[in-house]
Amino acid sequence: MGKGFIFGLLLGWAVAATGQSAYVYPDAQLRWNEAIVHVEDGLVREGNDWRGAVLFTVQGDRIFRGFSTSSFDLVYTVRDGKLCRGDSHFSDDVVYTFRAPRVYLGDSEYLLDLVYNLRDEPLHHGEVVSVFKEDSGSAYDRVVSIQGRFTTAEWFALMLAQGLL
Repeated sequence: MGKGFIFGLLLGWAVAATGQSAYVYPDAQLRWNEAIVHVEDGLVREGNDWRGAVLFTVQGDRIFRGFSTSSFDLVYTVRDGKLCRGDSHFSDDVVYTFRAPRVYLGDSEYLLDLVYNLRDEPLHHGEVVSVFKEDSGSAYDRVVSIQGRFTTAEWFALMLAQGLL
């Protein structure tokens, strides 16, 4: 093996290791075989590996349907934590508002419009965030747990992929 091959192998490994990914689980047990969807390098896929169908592609603050970045497949844009239909700038087209750690319905931050809240899992501090219904923190109101790092646009895409938004 040449030095170039080894350098290329190490460089490829380093790039792959820095790729951002997050996995969604139905509970805080984090069983690999129970991963519902995951995002890796902007691709939101079913299941836990590369064989799952691509449901959404996230590029920056834009969310596209399937494996595409065509303007014809643009579904949502995230602006200032607000999920907007298509590329719209109208407040009527704001579907959800994300103000950490809470998610509200529409262009609102009123408690009556609270849909979800995100909480750090104490057993996996800094690695796992759980999504709960409304303002609850009860294990019975946990919707999903997300392991890994994700952007606001990726979070929206992960929740959309599960039909939770």
